[in-house]
Amino acid sequence: MSGLLGGLIEGVVDFVTDIWVLRRQRSGRNLPTKSLGRDAADVVLFDIWALLLSILGFACFAAMFFAAELPLWISLLPAAAVVIYLLYRWFALVRAE
Repeated sequence: MSGLLGGLIEGVVDFVTDIWVLRRQRSGRNLPTKSLGRDAADVVLFDIWALLLSILGFACFAAMFFAAELPLWISLLPAAAVVIYLLYRWFALVRAE
């Protein structure tokens, strides 16, 4: 039970931290501030996309490495593509007005 409670607390703290970082980065770039609700919705949408794309990237890696028996460096290309895309989306989210 404590593992479930700890995971829940960690998720809430991570979500609040993501919103805080997003707002700090926007204020550091002198962009107009958005409402807290809109920032929270943006972070939720980003987190959902990150979760879904990470699952897809891992499934592609597993299929390529274990089922197709391709080399590790080729099999990691989908995961690298997911990381690059998510970094691009985070920076686009920070720059959004």
